[in-house]
Amino acid sequence: MRRPVPLYVLVFFLVFLAAGGLYGGVAMLLDPSGGALQMAEVLPTLPVPDFTLPGLFLLAVMGVAPLLLAYGLLARPAWAWAVPLSRAGGHHWAWSGSLALGLVLGAWLVVQGFLIGFRWPIQYVTAANGMAIVALALVPAVRRWYASP
Repeated sequence: MRRPVPLYVLVFFLVFLAAGGLYGGVAMLLDPSGGALQMAEVLPTLPVPDFTLPGLFLLAVMGVAPLLLAYGLLARPAWAWAVPLSRAGGHHWAWSGSLALGLVLGAWLVVQGFLIGFRWPIQYVTAANGMAIVALALVPAVRRWYASP
């Protein structure tokens, strides 16, 4: 049986998200004032003193995690720590994680919208990316490919 084509599109969107998460996370950590990303003016509206925590979140959740998930989707490793996650969800952990990441991305954008509004085109690109991740994970052929036996 061959991998479904939408799976490769899902992996593309995960890697695309990772690129943005890594870039934004590193930029925020290198310049916690937000100046490097031209975001310093929104800092007073946030419940944090600088962009260190958002940078760590972007780096880990929107940068490293999608890369791990993309690898998991393609290689389908059965790591001991992830087996209980696969059993509980009825699908391979990478599929469940991809769906969850898409939903977390949506929640992140809702919080952003309330705190700083939608000011930058990258927010719309990220929203579309999150919707694509969720939609592609839910494609029936992709769901079947990762369903636990």
